[in-house]
Amino acid sequence: MDFTGSPRDHIAEGLRGLPYRNRCIYYRSYHDRIVVLRVKHGAEDIKSQDFEL
Repeated sequence: MDFTGSPRDHIAEGLRGLPYRNRCIYYRSYHDRIVVLRVKHGAEDIKSQDFEL
């Protein structure tokens, strides 16, 4: 499944980000679903530890 958003592989492999207003929606795209991992304010620092499962 192709979904809009930018790759964020520098944070975590397979992570994508979609900006919306003052937030960024972080998600992973699979062939049958989209999984939203975090919604964070754009001013927050992002660390790879935020996305460890």
